[in-house]
Amino acid sequence: MLIARAALVTALIVAGTLFRALAGPGRRRGRIMLVGTLGGISFGVLIAYLISRWLKIDVSAVSACLGMPIGWAVSWLFARRIPREAH
Repeated sequence: MLIARAALVTALIVAGTLFRALAGPGRRRGRIMLVGTLGGISFGVLIAYLISRWLKIDVSAVSACLGMPIGWAVSWLFARRIPREAH
């Protein structure tokens, strides 16, 4: 079980890094990705609330982990529309 959790955390870190790299540089883009992360976790916990009653077990951690990439994907659609900042 510990190895499975470590693998899940590693996969989330890699996925987060990938989506952040796809969003590109800039503070505004980073903030949008942060909002996507929080929105994805919130969406996952909301879905878990509905599913947990049906399954009779707590699935909030799993659904929050599944919701994060969904939030990243949605926020990436918005982040890529922001023009790159001149440095």
